[in-house]
Amino acid sequence: MYDSWCLANYGMDSHLIKNPVYLEGHAGQGQSVLYAYIAGNFMKILGYKLFIFRLPLVLISISTLLILIYVALRRGSVRIAFWIALVVASSPYILDVSRFGMDCNIAPFMVASGSAITYLGITQEKRLVRLIQLILGFLIIGLTAYSYNVGWIFLPVYLLTLAIFLLTTRKVKITEVILPVALLIIELIPIMIFAVRSNIPSLNKTVKIFFWTSPRLQVGRADASFIDFKNHILANIYHNITEGLTMFINGTDGLSWNSVGNFGPYYMFTLPFFIWGLFIILKRRLIMDYFIIAQFVGMMPIMLIVTPNYNHWIFLHFSVLMVIGIGIIDLVSNYNKFKYVLIIVYAISMVSYTKQYFTLERYTGWDIGAIDKIVSLNTSKYNKVYFASDDGAFLYVARVAAPVSPNEFQKTKDDPYSKVNLGMDNKYSNFERLTPDSKISNNSLIILPREKVSEYGKKIKGRRNSNTFRLANVDYLVYE
Repeated sequence: MYDSWCLANYGMDSHLIKNPVYLEGHAGQGQSVLYAYIAGNFMKILGYKLFIFRLPLVLISISTLLILIYVALRRGSVRIAFWIALVVASSPYILDVSRFGMDCNIAPFMVASGSAITYLGITQEKRLVRLIQLILGFLIIGLTAYSYNVGWIFLPVYLLTLAIFLLTTRKVKITEVILPVALLIIELIPIMIFAVRSNIPSLNKTVKIFFWTSPRLQVGRADASFIDFKNHILANIYHNITEGLTMFINGTDGLSWNSVGNFGPYYMFTLPFFIWGLFIILKRRLIMDYFIIAQFVGMMPIMLIVTPNYNHWIFLHFSVLMVIGIGIIDLVSNYNKFKYVLIIVYAISMVSYTKQYFTLERYTGWDIGAIDKIVSLNTSKYNKVYFASDDGAFLYVARVAAPVSPNEFQKTKDDPYSKVNLGMDNKYSNFERLTPDSKISNNSLIILPREKVSEYGKKIKGRRNSNTFRLANVDYLVYE
């Protein structure tokens, strides 16, 4: 979020890198850049707020659903559009992933919307419209590479498999895809260069190429996402697959921001419809079925080597939802009265899910109340804001509540890639750590954990307790 704000307002990320194709992240560990660019423009117009940072993902999710509905209406029927809309829009995982602004969350929407537009192009008879839709679809799919590094594995397998299907069945001619593919390759060149350089130690350096920059990554991320390739690789692959299957059987990946209870990413009752839908697409093999099958093929290497959770296996979800929808559509076509039962079951499931989602206590990584409280203090009007907290969560909140320019941020750090308390060990902006030797300046605030009030009694003598807030199970008192 902070990098996104920096890019929009200062044209550089928090490490002073202009036009990066990848973010270095607060500790040099790397983060995809697409969502940061999009959300930054929203914050530049509407303000530096968590709600505004998350808003673009909600709108992109809704837009993707509208594109799917449009395609279903143009190439199918109202009945098909209704069931696709219901299955996708009610999916617990789609609802979850649409609500928090993690960089990779935008990735499945790029694949889904880009593939839908490409499908429109392939089934379009007007040559110019066909070409425009193919180009647009390819370019949107290509944005996936800038939204999640696991997409670097998925995209080539998915696109190659899809190309083989469409060319061998003569659904598309090679001459029709030369321009779209050429533009796609041009689009992907910057991120491909970064992907190569960041994984070769001798090339892992920050370098400016034309108008964009390939940054150096200080910390690799492979250990966080991939299996161990050094010891017992076949056993690790087997364990990875079984762990992934268990994740779906249990109906949760154990991460409270991805799943709630035992609902599963698509509701557990939909498994028979998925099995039936899979049988249908493998048997009939329509053009749209090739897109779905190609996505499953693209997921195979990921399921082998990328550790399972609903985000890591993020390119699986839309293809599964489409298969569930196909299974349901076939059932209600043959047994029309069953549709009422399904609608009621979906309604009950969605109400139950949303009730738990919004009422159960979940870890989200943010304490909104504490952020709002610090924002309301208007800390920028004070010369100093002294704090005595040793909790890194306090400094996270300070960074969100009182952002500074990337140049100012770097001045507060001993090391540009410090991982200790976000590099704000002693001071940040006008926040400064309080010690027994601190000389309190005029026009200042003091923020103390309740248990340290007596320790700093002399420092707060003559000041009034003007506010309180709670953060990470610690009560803080504000004195001015």
